[in-house]
Amino acid sequence: MESIRRFPTRAQLAWVERTVGTGAAVTGGRRMLGGITSSVHRLAVRTGRGTTQVVLKRFCDPHVSTDGTITDLDPVSARLAEVWAGAESIVLNEATAIAAIEATAVPAPHLLGVSPDGTDTDGAPSLLMTRVAGRVWLTPPDLDAWIRQLAALLPILHAGSADGSTRQRRDPDGLVVPGSALRPDVWAAARNLMATEPPNSELVRTHGDYQHFNVLWSRGRLSGLVDWSSSRVAPPDLDVGHCRLNLAVLFSPEVAEDFRRAYESEAGRRVEPWWDVHQLLAYDDSWPTLIPVQVAGRAPVDVRGMSGRVEELLAMALARV
Repeated sequence: MESIRRFPTRAQLAWVERTVGTGAAVTGGRRMLGGITSSVHRLAVRTGRGTTQVVLKRFCDPHVSTDGTITDLDPVSARLAEVWAGAESIVLNEATAIAAIEATAVPAPHLLGVSPDGTDTDGAPSLLMTRVAGRVWLTPPDLDAWIRQLAALLPILHAGSADGSTRQRRDPDGLVVPGSALRPDVWAAARNLMATEPPNSELVRTHGDYQHFNVLWSRGRLSGLVDWSSSRVAPPDLDVGHCRLNLAVLFSPEVAEDFRRAYESEAGRRVEPWWDVHQLLAYDDSWPTLIPVQVAGRAPVDVRGMSGRVEELLAMALARV
């Protein structure tokens, strides 16, 4: 994790200044909380028109091994190594997604500059973006209103252009029952479902990592959607299912079900349980280690009950098939 905590180097800050424009000067900044796979810093930049805030996102070499092996690493280091191996394509994908989203009503950052291979940024593939106002909000006093706003944004996103790379379905042969599973039969049934053909679905622009860690809030209102590195053209229910998984992980399966019902009301369509199960199966034994890092002390995390909550939601989704 040390590599993503480091403040940008002088060379990286110089690239920021050149990208913002002639006479720009970085006057300060701080690391933004919660990132696991990239280093994200908010920077203050003085220009001839005053001071503006920008966001620099860098993918940093974790130096976890000399041969690229990620076997037997802790979950955080393994994830860092996996992402580092594909950092250039991840940066290019995010830049493409941000450009596509600018034509929609989705509140998202605007792209200022990109260094896909790190040539201009000390070897770290990087993106420079405008700052979207708001903060991650994990303890809303009115959970129902919070869920409704989360659900209402997805149909707006999915109505946009569907140009871009396509998300592949999960390989059923690669699915592993978590060691923490309480009811292995539920996971086995989910794996069997993945061996069947998926339902035909419209393909739309998806966020790819739609959940509360990537949504910003200001004065009780949803103000921004960030981190577009996983954006793909895919069935809309992949975004729904991924958010439901994360809601069950942090809150409860009941909250995840409330989100599904709110989305179905907003979108005027039923969530396909096949794709729902597909997304829930992203959960594995690394999540109890990774989630507290993302939360970063901003909410309580019941780690011991996490697998049971996901398992209960998975059983609910299978019952809808």
